[in-house]
Amino acid sequence: MKLSLFWKLFAAIGLAMGVTIVAAVYVSYELATATFDQASIEGREPVIQEAAAILESGGERALRAWLRNYTREAPSGPGLLIVDEEGDELLGRAMPREIRRLLRIRGDGRGNGMGGPGSGMAGGPGNGPDGGFDDDRGVGHDDDDERRPPNLRPAQLAPDLIAPDGEAYRLVFAPPLFTMFGLLTWPGTRVAVAGIAILVAALTSLMLARYISSPIVRLQRASRALAAGLLETRVGKPSTSRSDEVGILARDFDAMAERIQALITDKETLLRDVSHELRSPLARMRMALALAQRRSSAAAQADLDRIEKEAERLDDLIGQIMTLARLRTQEEPTREPLDLEQIVSEVVDDARFEQPDAEIALHTDGSAGAMGDARGLKSAVENVVRNALTYAGADGPIEVRLTRKAGRHTLCVRDSGPGVPEDDLQRIFEPLFRADTSRDHKTAGQGIGLAITARVMELHGGTVGARNRTGGGLEITLELPADA
Repeated sequence: MKLSLFWKLFAAIGLAMGVTIVAAVYVSYELATATFDQASIEGREPVIQEAAAILESGGERALRAWLRNYTREAPSGPGLLIVDEEGDELLGRAMPREIRRLLRIRGDGRGNGMGGPGSGMAGGPGNGPDGGFDDDRGVGHDDDDERRPPNLRPAQLAPDLIAPDGEAYRLVFAPPLFTMFGLLTWPGTRVAVAGIAILVAALTSLMLARYISSPIVRLQRASRALAAGLLETRVGKPSTSRSDEVGILARDFDAMAERIQALITDKETLLRDVSHELRSPLARMRMALALAQRRSSAAAQADLDRIEKEAERLDDLIGQIMTLARLRTQEEPTREPLDLEQIVSEVVDDARFEQPDAEIALHTDGSAGAMGDARGLKSAVENVVRNALTYAGADGPIEVRLTRKAGRHTLCVRDSGPGVPEDDLQRIFEPLFRADTSRDHKTAGQGIGLAITARVMELHGGTVGARNRTGGGLEITLELPADA
């Protein structure tokens, strides 16, 4: 049977309320029917003295009237039961099981009196033939009485009153007679109900929170992994096997992830195939261009040089696209020991050779050992340095700083160029993206180099980020785990 999330929550709350009610009723009845300690009831002696005086002066009738008035004036206090020799309560009230057990009334006439006049002991006035309360109903039967010697009586906790006519009455202090809703007025009951309600609510809330939040947490992790480029990420079971709204959402997410992975895979396959197919006609075009340059006149040489330059740019773009496509499908880079400081120094030397007018400052802490693909890391560093030269080489110095801290190598490349709009700082690492400030025909960037850098760092377990400098310019930071 398929249940929506609403009905599951409804059922959980209903179950919690049911458990609370049942547990509260059980605890309340246990509190209500618990036997009072007759000897420790506060204020019992004045009540006993007053009842004795009433019985002495007015007999059973006056005692019954006094008991009725006492019950009305103290409805929530300790109840008082007065039982005659027949085992009947004067006001006809039912006696709890614990009170009957306390009185130890037996059908064979053996009771628990202590003896002496008015004490309820064997032979005492007003008692049964054996000194106890006779009761043909056999209330409060106790197997211990079968083995008790005939001359032994247990200690008496309930006092006896003797009327002028010799009739004996036993006073028993007991919990007040209660109703279902009257229980809620008891302090002990209120505390018990409140405690049970809080405990059940806490347990129910914990189970509901785990039941609802656990698939959401898995969905959150899957969405972050998918956003980080792990296209094979799926929520999977048990979330997708649920029949409620959370299960539907998990299945929709997996379907979306599969569709996105298929689209991106097709796109990268298309780019790789197109780039590969363009290489052959491009090579033939460059050969034809070289022949045309030999046969052309001096007037056409400038145009042919321009064509050659654009062909070189096209060839470089195709190479970068193929490199990025290869990195996209690669799961692990080549792992070999390398010196990151040497790679950075080589990249800076090449940049100084290509642009001798640019001011490039290099600062390192010395040898920086790491494990990874030397060719790929050199390409990543080279793309960042070339990006700084392309957009800010003539605007001021470029600083390249390599440091090691907390087991990670950090490479910062700072320039003094125009920077990048804040909204585009994260997008500059996307393929074929160029910020608005760099969209002029004087620059030779194609928007592929930084995407290659980001992918190389991702494969090596590193990170890449960019921020605008306070004094102007752009700072790109590469972080790579150091070799242990």
